[in-house]
Amino acid sequence: MAALFLGTGLSAQVQGSYASSVGISGGYVEDGYGAMFNYNYHIDRYSYFHIGIFAAFAEDRETEFYEIPYNVFTFQPGYYRRIYESTGFKPISVYLGLGAVGGYEVINNGNNTLPNGAIIQADSQFIYGGFAGAELDYHFSNSFSLVVKANEYYHVNSDVGNWYPFFSAGIRFYLY
Repeated sequence: MAALFLGTGLSAQVQGSYASSVGISGGYVEDGYGAMFNYNYHIDRYSYFHIGIFAAFAEDRETEFYEIPYNVFTFQPGYYRRIYESTGFKPISVYLGLGAVGGYEVINNGNNTLPNGAIIQADSQFIYGGFAGAELDYHFSNSFSLVVKANEYYHVNSDVGNWYPFFSAGIRFYLY
């Protein structure tokens, strides 16, 4: 009986006693790797507002002779809603989210020419669009959780490509 009460109390504390959280994650983007730092303001037990800063470092390998590096740096406000939560001592939650994306895309380190003299038609530029995401959140203590993310970005005006995936894992710290 005491173990049941203790497990329920811990679950309630993890779910309801925080007002915000910060997280960092890293993982795969198309043709490279990316990282995200985010701040989440929890509205209630079921949803939160998300503000993220994302950086991606990749190389376009479509050409036979050259790999053209490109970087994406974005700011992304959004909203996430919990769609599933397991009950028990260490809860697992699944969230779905939507939001906006704005930032800058750097192609070939800002240089429009390749070593053979060819000119790249794409330009480094400001980009904008939206994203849809899913998160799996595994609480391993009252203050920390493991987060697995899958985001799909749509950049309206990108010269690299409109659709851009990001799959990552990281840590989230809850601020009380």
